[in-house]
Amino acid sequence: MRERQIVFLSERKVRDELCRVGIPRPGTTLSGEISLSPKLTISRAPRTPVPQSEGADLPYLFERAERYVQGLSRPFTDPDVSPWDWVSFDVPMGFCKGGRDGRVPAVHDIALFAGVLSEETTGQNKPVKLLLCGDSKHLTIGGVQPISPENPLGAGWMGSGTTWLYKLIRHLEDSREDGSDEVPAVLRDPNIHRRGFNDPEQVAQWVYRYIARDHPEGQDGQLTGYAQVLLRTEREEWPERLVLATPLYVERTHTKRGMWLRRQRRYRRQTA
Repeated sequence: MRERQIVFLSERKVRDELCRVGIPRPGTTLSGEISLSPKLTISRAPRTPVPQSEGADLPYLFERAERYVQGLSRPFTDPDVSPWDWVSFDVPMGFCKGGRDGRVPAVHDIALFAGVLSEETTGQNKPVKLLLCGDSKHLTIGGVQPISPENPLGAGWMGSGTTWLYKLIRHLEDSREDGSDEVPAVLRDPNIHRRGFNDPEQVAQWVYRYIARDHPEGQDGQLTGYAQVLLRTEREEWPERLVLATPLYVERTHTKRGMWLRRQRRYRRQTA
């Protein structure tokens, strides 16, 4: 048994990614326990083979999914990441709940994480920002506050014009419920890169700045994990690049950031 300080975990993504490689085989059930607490405990039965007909150990599957995605991923700072790529991250981030702007009473049904690595850290000519988004039901810790919790009416609102991002998050969650693993049509639409009032790339930048600046006190830390890219935004006039992604899991890390940077440099050498 070991403890991991998991902040966010999408069990559906765990199952989806393992089903791609036939683990577990169709028709099997999942057993085991992942307890939802500030220190998430992954527990398992003794190491004896579990017949597929009787079920598969859920913590074991989580670790298999983690290793599988690790093999597919690249650092989120890679300038060539595209929608639906898996990326790794190890970034100081703030986090909070959010909801659809204008909804009264407010419903805090999405989770948001925002962090950045400087150009000195990444070895690139611009800082790279990361905005993670997902369903708040996947938060594994209690008491997470929405953005602007002191606002009695608009706590959790992401700001005017942000409906596009909210709808995208809800669409992703609903499509996974239906078993779809395709890139949503909205992310394939060339208009996603259009420039104009409340264009999608600008909305992602706005929400990032809001979350990074105003997340509730105490909801931050060095966070690591894997996520699937939804959008990469970069314009010549912007001082930073931004990657929008949806996480498999987010974990508080006790690993020195230098280890992640060494993995990043090794990745760059392997792909040069």
